[in-house]
Amino acid sequence: MNIEEFYKLLQKKNYGSLFLKEPLKKYTTWRVGGPADLLYRPTKVGECADVLQLAWQHQIPVTILGVGSNVLVADQGLKGLVVLTEGFRQIVWQENLVTVGSGVLLSHLSRLAAEKGLAGLEFAAGIPGSLGGAVVMNAGAYGDSLEQVIVSVKSLDLEGKPKTYEKAELALGYRDSIFKRRKELIVEIKLALQRGNIAEIKAQMARCLNLRREKQPLEWPNAGSVFKNSGQGAGRLIEGVGAKGWRVGDAQISEKHANFIVNLGEAKASEIMTLIKEVQKAVKEKYNVDLETEVVLWGFVDNRR
Repeated sequence: MNIEEFYKLLQKKNYGSLFLKEPLKKYTTWRVGGPADLLYRPTKVGECADVLQLAWQHQIPVTILGVGSNVLVADQGLKGLVVLTEGFRQIVWQENLVTVGSGVLLSHLSRLAAEKGLAGLEFAAGIPGSLGGAVVMNAGAYGDSLEQVIVSVKSLDLEGKPKTYEKAELALGYRDSIFKRRKELIVEIKLALQRGNIAEIKAQMARCLNLRREKQPLEWPNAGSVFKNSGQGAGRLIEGVGAKGWRVGDAQISEKHANFIVNLGEAKASEIMTLIKEVQKAVKEKYNVDLETEVVLWGFVDNRR
């Protein structure tokens, strides 16, 4: 079954928002990326499970996309079905526990928790990603990470079958989780927060936000830290090879923070990839360090999904 036939099949079942040849640059924080063969935005877990099952049966490849804050999508786009998780936005509070849909923005959840006097997500203030994506990456900042508050995760595998993982099963590590190796669609996360003083929580969040504004190029489209930190810090290594300000087309190594690549207007994914490779080569030659990308690369020959 080709993608147009699959699209018509889903249309008949009235399974929510579907878009053929949808430009993915509209859905990534870098504002780059070619079209998805078919983009699907579910709001109901049951319907999403049915769509995944149908895709599996008809051998349609599937890619899971949150708010696109940690990915580089190739200019050629992505084949098959791209599923957006942003429609999963439910939030249920129960004392210090909160059960959250994977499409909820991590920074938004952090603000809501602060208003309720619940601590544990202060580090997330200003992190531009969905909770589902944050689980995949075990997102963190300033010495804290999501690992500290996760209780359990519910997901759908690519056959549409529901799964539940307790924290110990998630293999959480530095910017890592079981979902980096097991391709599944996270639908719901349960977190355990702690009671705290609202003023103190908000003050800590303000400090985190101020640090971001001071050190990161938030005025330009970017995808956060491009490389994982080594013992010396990726930004320091990149700065050490004189790469700040390097530019290919409209893609530029930020002059504010060397571990950021910014889109100055009409950057292409290929231009960003060229910068990534140039930086990796320069750091390897000078420091004999292999910089590993923190951002996930989709649709490239050396794809790292």
